[in-house]
Amino acid sequence: MDKPLKILVGISGGVAAYKAVEVVSALRKQGHEVHVAMTQAATRFVTPLTFAAVSGRRVLDKLWPDTSEGELEDIYPHLYPATEADVFILLPATADMISQLVHGAGKDVVSTSALSLPTNCQRFFAPAMNVEMWEQTVVQNNVAELERLGWQRIGPESGHLACGTEGYGRMSEPEEILHTLSSHLKKRHALSQTNVLILSGPTREHFDPIRFIGNPSSGKMGKALAEVASHYGATVDFVSGPVPQENLPTGSRLNIHHVTSANDMLACAEGLFDQADVILYVAAVADYTPVTVHDKKMPKQRGSITLEFTNTPDIAATLCARKRPDQIAIGFALQTHDGEKEATGKLERKNLDAIILNYVDALGAEGGTYHFLSSLNGKEGFQEWGQLDKRSCARRILDAVEKAKTEPQA
Repeated sequence: MDKPLKILVGISGGVAAYKAVEVVSALRKQGHEVHVAMTQAATRFVTPLTFAAVSGRRVLDKLWPDTSEGELEDIYPHLYPATEADVFILLPATADMISQLVHGAGKDVVSTSALSLPTNCQRFFAPAMNVEMWEQTVVQNNVAELERLGWQRIGPESGHLACGTEGYGRMSEPEEILHTLSSHLKKRHALSQTNVLILSGPTREHFDPIRFIGNPSSGKMGKALAEVASHYGATVDFVSGPVPQENLPTGSRLNIHHVTSANDMLACAEGLFDQADVILYVAAVADYTPVTVHDKKMPKQRGSITLEFTNTPDIAATLCARKRPDQIAIGFALQTHDGEKEATGKLERKNLDAIILNYVDALGAEGGTYHFLSSLNGKEGFQEWGQLDKRSCARRILDAVEKAKTEPQA
């Protein structure tokens, strides 16, 4: 972060509210002007006095003022400091509060403050709830809509929950929240005004107009990378195989190119490769394609049939064979066994600068288990990132790219 900011932290009613104390304290120590607004439910988990002590400022915990005299915060607690905030952070973001923000409902000092933020205020939310609540379709729809409206999501993580269950819904730890805030709020010289090429989603290899072979890739990782890169100021060319509309990225500086097969994806990417500064190979490209493609639907036959397949092109290896020294290329390796060995081999064979090792648990899911193998700037490295949601993983990847662009070669 380059200069002190006016930061408003909204606390809603959840057990994870205790983690926000450390975040508020750290932001104040960084020199920012930190204000805290709390719902009445939040005050049942952490007292306003605690947040007043770590922020150094009176806490807003009532929508209606006790007096018609005094400072603006006394008279209009839903407007000040909200209308002057540079940053708004919702910790924790409960299912109810997310719904209020999506629908523009102002029921307390936190939600009304969120409605009063200036257009240039950066907005963040860190979900925290029971895993069954997190997986509800209506909650996922509300989360997606909040992100579409420009809110940046932090987490949630997978782990033990206060209710005794295991799974996604655990609010990110303060260290991860602070790292994400720092990454978003500092100036992005390294990635702003750069061109990022992302290959995403599955490919379909048809053997007749109806039937094809493919895989269950959802395109969610590519979507996360595209939206984070766009937020960092990059122009993104997003080449996607067939995925649902909700799994395509939204935002400014995004150009979406729709393709179907591996050959389609390669042809499209070849025309975009030279202008790209960063190339991210996230697509789950089918390894084989039918030798014969029928122009009409094949009739069902009795007994077994035999189809002959041939290899699809290795898109990353083909494109990176002409990679310039000033370009950065990062790939993904989904493995079921010998993960590090296989990923290291792909890193070398495909002329990549880094590769993300992940596993079957990431297919179609909101997160997965990730490892980072890198030779960026000539520095060999292996990092165990563990379980992350895909947006957090995307931030780490692009932070590594930024670091490589700003650090000297080894």
